[in-house]
Amino acid sequence: MEFNYNEQQEMIREMARKYAQEQVAPRIEEIESADKFPEDLFRILTDMGFMGINLPEQYGGMDLGFLSKVIMLEEISKVSPSLGTLLAVSLLPLEAILAYGTDEQKDAWLADGIQGKYKASFAFTEADTGSDPKMLTTVAKKQQDGTYRINGMKRFISNAAYEGPIVLFCKEAETGQCTAFIIKKFTKGYSLSTPWKKVGLQGSHIYDVFFDDVVAKEEDILGAHGQGFEILIGATAYGKMDFSAVFTGAMDGAYELAVKYAKEKKVRDKPISKFQTIQVNIARIAANVKAAKLLLFETAYEADTISDVAKVQGSTALLKGYIADVAPETTLMSLNILASYGVTEEYQVERLMRDTLIAPNVEGAGDVQRIISGNYILRH
Repeated sequence: MEFNYNEQQEMIREMARKYAQEQVAPRIEEIESADKFPEDLFRILTDMGFMGINLPEQYGGMDLGFLSKVIMLEEISKVSPSLGTLLAVSLLPLEAILAYGTDEQKDAWLADGIQGKYKASFAFTEADTGSDPKMLTTVAKKQQDGTYRINGMKRFISNAAYEGPIVLFCKEAETGQCTAFIIKKFTKGYSLSTPWKKVGLQGSHIYDVFFDDVVAKEEDILGAHGQGFEILIGATAYGKMDFSAVFTGAMDGAYELAVKYAKEKKVRDKPISKFQTIQVNIARIAANVKAAKLLLFETAYEADTISDVAKVQGSTALLKGYIADVAPETTLMSLNILASYGVTEEYQVERLMRDTLIAPNVEGAGDVQRIISGNYILRH
């Protein structure tokens, strides 16, 4: 298989690469130490159109498709997986609103999101829920006036401290069905924990979110009553692809740093790239990175060209299950090329390695993805 960028995709790749190298790379230390992503850097992203890269032009997007999106995410994540994550989690709720929202909901939220006027959130996970909608403890109870009162707690929610909408999955008290609501964050009854301390992805925060008699209306329901789990599965199918792009970018970035070090580091007046053990391990790293990129791009191409949603879900699960294993392994191999220098902050590889440690457990556990994709393969 040979993959070639078209003119638009090459433009996106170059824009993303230039932005990451010239704007983000010089400020990595600032982001890591402050554990905060600078708003001015995010504003540049929105001005470049990256928040609407695959969203329709009628809302201010670029409508360039999923392949252009993962090319952009992979390039940015070579320098900053935390920024790639911030982008991925911001795009997920917008895509859910586009796919399942009413015209009124799309008009209310999409244009402002694309312009970066807010950062949206997506909230299904709870402390004891996993991926089972029957176990949800966040409950929406209908009142006599037709409104809903929502009570409960969500865990590990990204972007929760930013203004904007949150796509919230609840159990309806009357029916026990899983239903999704679009709620404006910081409405009365909305509150947050302090951000969770993490080993990686600094600057991209996660919170527990508490809902205490939060009021929602019928027009705030996303999709239909009881459609929540379908929306979750449909939206996260594309979210898996985005996170796979982030972790592929981290692998690619660590690989480039390992190659650079191997060529420059000298022992007995010759670069360590001349040593066969280094060559063997660089070849293993290169194979992992190339395989991940080809699978990523093929999956995104399918998402752009295939209308069979079940096939796309099977493909993105296969991709995510593979990346879940290979990303932490590959960035650690890259770190080991640098030997003792690999664990120092100066050489950056340790940061990329830390940022991939969550790969097996974010946007669906790796083993669950293999079950999904294996089931699809055996049925089709």
